[in-house]
Amino acid sequence: MADYRKILGLLLEGRSYREVVEIVGCSHRDVARVRHEVQQRGLTSTVAVSDVELAEWFPDGRRNVSDEYDQPDLSRVLASMKANRHFTLLLAWRRYVDTKDAGKKYGYSQFCALFTDYLRTHDLVAVLRHEPGRAMLVDWAGDTMDVIDTITGEVVRAILFVAVLPFSGLMFCRAYADMKSPAWLDAHVRAFAFFGGVTQIVVPDNPTTSTHQTHRGDAERIVNARYQQLADHYQTAIVPARVKKPRDYPEFGIIRTRHPWKIRSPMLRRG
Repeated sequence: MADYRKILGLLLEGRSYREVVEIVGCSHRDVARVRHEVQQRGLTSTVAVSDVELAEWFPDGRRNVSDEYDQPDLSRVLASMKANRHFTLLLAWRRYVDTKDAGKKYGYSQFCALFTDYLRTHDLVAVLRHEPGRAMLVDWAGDTMDVIDTITGEVVRAILFVAVLPFSGLMFCRAYADMKSPAWLDAHVRAFAFFGGVTQIVVPDNPTTSTHQTHRGDAERIVNARYQQLADHYQTAIVPARVKKPRDYPEFGIIRTRHPWKIRSPMLRRG
């Protein structure tokens, strides 16, 4: 369901349809519905609009559908994961499916999504149980470095792109002359080729080459169009790490502190 209160607030700030769609991740139709209510009711602020009124203006047709499903006990799942390091989400989901409740059961992917939302909503940290082939973590590796051409002696500034498969720790690195979009997209293509496949999700650490610039009050970054096209082509999902949330991205903290980058090579991708 679209976040109609957020859409309302952005429209009252004077944001365009395109900006609202990119920030909230909703459809143009959702924005148009809110715009219609603003004009019809003469709204000037979100403060005077209650949650009850929003629910009446924009009823959630999917609520009855979700009520048909048995809701998993996610707090119990988290407690089990903390108590037993061998307890995984897959095992939790299988137990959930095997219960004798009469309602429908969520599939494994939706179960994982619900668990992730639960952690974020409660600002909790779960023990990471990475699954093979599920995620590829990507980022530019901090400080720049000098690349020396062994033939001419020319010194060129380089930025290192790093991709990590957290389950195995397998890592791909490639140096580029800049951090612009062509280099960023090329690096992903080469990483997929190096790993010999595409993960279910790609998790960038919010570089500007992957997401739109945020405005004050925005809760998340929105994946830009070219990056989304790459994801659609490879049939993967882009899930940006939250801003200033290093818990989402522990592997790169390890990489940056344990690997001083020193490269002496004539090979440098210039974009």
